[in-house]
Amino acid sequence: MPTKRLALVGCLSLLAACSPQAGDSGTQPADVAPVAAAPAAATPAATMDVPPAAVEASTAEAPPDTDADTDDDVGMPDLEQLERARAAAGCEVSNDVGELADIRIYCTMPADVRAFLERENTCQHFAGEEPYDEERRQELEQASADYCDGRERIFAALYARHHDDCTIRHALRGVGKRYDLFTGPVPADCQP
Repeated sequence: MPTKRLALVGCLSLLAACSPQAGDSGTQPADVAPVAAAPAAATPAATMDVPPAAVEASTAEAPPDTDADTDDDVGMPDLEQLERARAAAGCEVSNDVGELADIRIYCTMPADVRAFLERENTCQHFAGEEPYDEERRQELEQASADYCDGRERIFAALYARHHDDCTIRHALRGVGKRYDLFTGPVPADCQP
């Protein structure tokens, strides 16, 4: 197993062990309903006196938010979610890519965008680590210089290079928003 993947598995295992639910013995007090028992499609109208027809009309008029994360993209993904996304990707996804949304677009992108996704995910990985001693601090500083320096400039050049391809532009727009790579206002998305 590659070192980075092993480190990811270890971190995810540690997070799972430290979660508030990890201490539960699987039983819940009688007055607390399990999360799975909650209605899947609770609407604000269910708690207010709004007619269901009004709710349907308001949701039908609202355009879908194509940049919104799906429920699977919210929070830290577990190893199973990552593996399912990798299996569904359509190609072999680099182990350097660990963000669900990036895994999902990886195989549909050209080589230069794939390389940027690998670089940015590695940057994000090292940016989230804390140095535990002087040697590790130096390693993290070097990794930051290797993978994070100039990231906005590289992203801007990539975005400009693929400006005429709406599929790639839309994907890059999501990447730019996810990692705060736009140095100015977020440009408008391609219109179909």
